[in-house]
Amino acid sequence: MNRGRKDGSDKCPLCGGRLLDRRITHPQLYQGKIVILENVPAEVCGQCGEVLLRPEVLDRLQDLVWSEEEPKRTTQVPVYDLT
Repeated sequence: MNRGRKDGSDKCPLCGGRLLDRRITHPQLYQGKIVILENVPAEVCGQCGEVLLRPEVLDRLQDLVWSEEEPKRTTQVPVYDLT
């Protein structure tokens, strides 16, 4: 199955494992704040867990975050310091 990659493969570029279509929760840092994007279409390696996002998905995420549209909901995020 051609998944939009130049080589047309459905193998992970890191480990060669099989890529699976999934919906993920994707955290993103924007203007010093964490934004959580839910139900993001992604390809996830069943072997190593590598996540691949297609260019059109990345464009959509960027447009949504930059629009500063009112979020569906807000939540608190814990912060830990490893120093």
